[in-house]
Amino acid sequence: MDRKIIIYTLFPLLLFGNELGDMFAKNGYYFEAITEYKRELSLNNNVNRDSLLFKISQLYYQSEKREQAEKYALKIVFNNQESKLETKSLILLAKIHWDKYDYTAFRNTLDFINTRTDSVYICDIHYIKAWSYYYDADWKKGNQIVKSLNLEYKNSLLKDIQAVQSVPQKSKQFAVVASSIIPGSGQLYAGDYENAAFSFLLVGSIGGSIIWNVIQHAYGIALVKYIFLFNRYYKGGLHNLANKIEKDNINRIGNYLKKIGKRYPDPIEKLEKISKGAN
Repeated sequence: MDRKIIIYTLFPLLLFGNELGDMFAKNGYYFEAITEYKRELSLNNNVNRDSLLFKISQLYYQSEKREQAEKYALKIVFNNQESKLETKSLILLAKIHWDKYDYTAFRNTLDFINTRTDSVYICDIHYIKAWSYYYDADWKKGNQIVKSLNLEYKNSLLKDIQAVQSVPQKSKQFAVVASSIIPGSGQLYAGDYENAAFSFLLVGSIGGSIIWNVIQHAYGIALVKYIFLFNRYYKGGLHNLANKIEKDNINRIGNYLKKIGKRYPDPIEKLEKISKGAN
């Protein structure tokens, strides 16, 4: 018989909702655990609500359902009741913002954490914030924070961040202009060979046929082709090209930061350290 069927059949008679939820969570049945925790919240007015809300938020986060995790963590922070789990909930919120690359919200959450933790963690929080600025490509603000901290690896980190300027970047403007003159040349420059061939053959052939129609005085056909074919693929291709170069440039910077980041304390691991110290 399936283990889950056995558990559902026998254990509810022996355990309260909270305990049953804990057992489900321990065995990796996150949905079942969340269901039990929610049931306990709705039926038991004497239960530690913040504890259950935090467990639900954690399980949603572990299930990569970040929107739901954020919703329940916020309930703890803004329920107008003082709770020892507020700091842990804020740290979980910060991790969610980090995962979503929302570094502005991440820094705002760090500011709340800073007001609720021991002074021993202030340096760690500022260090974490500096990295959020680096991933936002705001080198100046990130460096200002690092320079103010007493870190043994400070000079090495500043030197590595300075070297970010040597990371290869491609010009979006050059690529767009190049493809405007010779279809596909911008995509070729960007390293997008498939779309380079597609743009050269499709846009080039449509453009050539329009020119031929004009030579033949078939202006109506030329206009229709220009409006419904050439304009669509030409402008669409340039738009996609610009987006690709911008995305590739960002990814190159991100990959560089991840590479050098391995040499220094991980910001999220430091957040976890703060969470463990929040009693």
